[in-house]
Amino acid sequence: MQDSIEQKLKDQGYKITPQRKIIIKAFTKAKNHLLSAEKVFEWSKKHEKSINLSTIYRNIEVMMRIGVLKKISLDNHVDQYKLSVTNEHHHHIVCISCGKSEIFKDCPVSHIENTLIEKLGFTPIEHKLEILGLCQECTQKSRE
Repeated sequence: MQDSIEQKLKDQGYKITPQRKIIIKAFTKAKNHLLSAEKVFEWSKKHEKSINLSTIYRNIEVMMRIGVLKKISLDNHVDQYKLSVTNEHHHHIVCISCGKSEIFKDCPVSHIENTLIEKLGFTPIEHKLEILGLCQECTQKSRE
């Protein structure tokens, strides 16, 4: 996965710096868990002492721009990010306890979009759907 992300950066004209490699590695190690820029910074600092938070933010912006990362805004007002492994239209379910996220491709919003077009003449361009809750492990922990 790291190689394909680096290749996508190269294809878009970006250099593969040691800092970018560390940031990519933080996201690949996180697997399906969301990371805030601060969490990426904490993890990266352990592996690259010279990295700073502004470098993290700049690189997150670059990676979002080329479609490698997706931003998910939760109710705690801290933006979270995850690798965007597919360019297909999809949505997320997100555990608010541990940050685990999963993709689901069934789109319940498409029916609403069709209604908006037919009844109001409104042309939707994009939509996002995140369902927040507790994953199976966190649900079980909360019951114990």
